[in-house]
This record gives sequence, C-alpha cells and structure tokens, in this order.
Amino acid sequence: MTLPPSPHSALTTLPEPERTPAILIHLSPLAGLLLPTIGNLLGPLLAWLVYRDRSRVLDGQGKEALNFQLSLWLYGVIFTVLAFVLFSVGLVGGAVGAAVGSPDAGAFAFFGAFAGFFAFYLPIMLVLFLLPLVLMLVAVVRVSSGQAYRYPLTIRFIR
Repeated sequence: MTLPPSPHSALTTLPEPERTPAILIHLSPLAGLLLPTIGNLLGPLLAWLVYRDRSRVLDGQGKEALNFQLSLWLYGVIFTVLAFVLFSVGLVGGAVGAAVGSPDAGAFAFFGAFAGFFAFYLPIMLVLFLLPLVLMLVAVVRVSSGQAYRYPLTIRFIR
C-alpha cells in the first residue's frame, strides 16, 4: 500500500481551480513593497488564512510561503545582529587603539569595521532581498504548471 504524497511534496499536483489561489499565495509577499518589514509576513499569513480550508494542497502552499518568509526574517535578524557585533568590535578596537596612542591601529580597526560592513552585511542583505523575488517567480511558474512548490532554506515553523 502506498501513501498519498504529502501536501508539501514537490510531487503534489495542483488541480486547475487551485492554481490561481496558489499563485496568489506565492505572490502575496509582494505586500512587503507596500508595507515594508511586515507586509511580506502579513501577505502570506492572510493568503494562507483565506485559502487553507479550500484544500490540503493550498493549505500546504500557504504554510510553505509563510514559513519561507518567516525564515528570511529570522536570517535577516541573525545577520543584522552579527554585523552589529562585528561593527562594534571594530569601533571599540579603533577607540582602544587611539586611546593607547596608536592612531594607526585605531584607524585600521575603524576601517576594518566599515570594510566588514560593506563586504559582509550589505551583500548578504542584498541576497536576502533578491533571493525571495527569484524563488517567488520559480514558485509561480511551478504552481502555474500544476506542481506544488517547496522553498529551499526554509525552517518549517508551521507544519
């Protein structure tokens, strides 16, 4: 006896009437363009709440979109805290270097803090901004062809 595929499985097919709601679910994070910081979470949450009772597949796709946005939010917070710590270490190093009479060491540490910011934080935040747009388009293409989509790098907060 074989079990039916999970509603989260990439092998799950979407019937024709469920494709448009699934596309809307995956496009709902674009609400973040209207409400920065929170719209990308509210969009999938509202879409999932509206469509979750229609079918198991739509419920799964809504959870998937919401979990992906929650994961991205968490990754952004982690990298922001890490960048703040690295930047602070550079500032403290610069202050200590200047205080002990070594302005070159202080300038080097201060420059290192800014370089770390531009070399570490900005590229990662750029990826965290562009990656969802690309994966959202991939999800829309897959869903419009009838395949359920599962986002990579996603923590399954809501099961």
